[in-house]
Amino acid sequence: MRRRTFATVVAVLLSSSLLFTGTAAATVARASATSDATATNTAKPLVTKFFTLIQQKDKAGLDKFLSPAFELQRADGTGSGKADYLQNLPTVQTFELSDFTASRAGDVLVVRYLADATGVVNGKPYTPGPAPRLSVFARNGKQWQIVAHANFNPLNG
Repeated sequence: MRRRTFATVVAVLLSSSLLFTGTAAATVARASATSDATATNTAKPLVTKFFTLIQQKDKAGLDKFLSPAFELQRADGTGSGKADYLQNLPTVQTFELSDFTASRAGDVLVVRYLADATGVVNGKPYTPGPAPRLSVFARNGKQWQIVAHANFNPLNG
């Protein structure tokens, strides 16, 4: 597991987003409330799919859904890339997603939301209540894949 600071996570998320489209900043600046609603409608099923695949411990499904560049960051400083994440999946017993906000620029979709999940992460019980999350998706030409995911609530048992 690699330890990263919050600033590093934000830098990775931003650089990943800008890497996929050279005009991301200009497109986001011109986005209207309608495009944000459209982005949110696109984002909700993608985030739900991510949590469902984790809950079902569907490694084959996750392997296809996670981008090769996937990075995970947790609030406790732990994180992982795709291979490490697939080898050490958390146990998600229940989850409820709410308060979605999303923006899209070309083939990049950035989503903020709350996830109220219970389970086990890194061997520790996880029951924080609604936790702020940030997920970044990219369209690979055929389908959306998750590129980055961050949890901003420390592990509490």
